[in-house]
Amino acid sequence: MFVGVVDYTVGNVGSVLTALRRAGAEPVVVKSLREAARVDALVLPGVGTYEAAYALAHEFRNAILEKPTLAICLGMQLLFEASEEGGGQGLAVFRGRVERVRARKVPHIGWAYTHVARPDGVVEEGYYYYLHSYGVRWDGEDPSHIAYVELGDRYAAAVRRGHILGVQFHPERSGKAGLALIRRFLAEARR
Repeated sequence: MFVGVVDYTVGNVGSVLTALRRAGAEPVVVKSLREAARVDALVLPGVGTYEAAYALAHEFRNAILEKPTLAICLGMQLLFEASEEGGGQGLAVFRGRVERVRARKVPHIGWAYTHVARPDGVVEEGYYYYLHSYGVRWDGEDPSHIAYVELGDRYAAAVRRGHILGVQFHPERSGKAGLALIRRFLAEARR
């Protein structure tokens, strides 16, 4: 299975490529819509600044809507309507606004327990690795919000819309649990 990792020049592409290989995929870096058309699934990596990532990621919106997509951390944040970081607009795949996390310590770095409110077959409860200063407040009434993390307030840890899965944590840095999640995503994408 060919998985395209979108390179908007600010993400942690290297660790995502390594994790995808370990999970059994054949990852390639994609920088254009033509390259995205040749892959079976897409990954929007995390890490970086919202404005810089959005400047390139918005070109991939239609491809994201058409292909199985895993959006990680900043990649997930790009899928919302807007962000407080840089005052930028988003891809509007999900309703809501990204805002600065109101936790005791920001950035929120480290392992945190992720609670699954709506099982989806890919995201399982457990500890995952987080590294972020921004997030989306948990909305228990929104069916796209499937998992949350407690940081003083609840924040969306995973969101889902059909074949599009966004996770605030970094599965590529989350050991066995993260690798298992990537494998489940790939298995679902093959169907």
